[in-house]
Amino acid sequence: MLFISLLSPEGNGKEAIAYLKKLKAPKGITIRDICVTLGSYDGVILFEAPDTKTALKFALETGIATGYLIETLNAVPVKEL
Repeated sequence: MLFISLLSPEGNGKEAIAYLKKLKAPKGITIRDICVTLGSYDGVILFEAPDTKTALKFALETGIATGYLIETLNAVPVKEL
């Protein structure tokens, strides 16, 4: 399953970016990409997880570590429709 986590600007910017640069995927997670964005969100993490529970745990741990609020969405690539 593919997920997108949107990071809201509630954290300490420099420390959060440093954390995201070093972020390693825990067991069961494959990080496809991490991007910094302009606008309502400061960043995006695109990752794969075997199920929603694993994705939720990863998003919560990342949010706690960065101090950011995270909104995580389940994503379906258009080519799979």
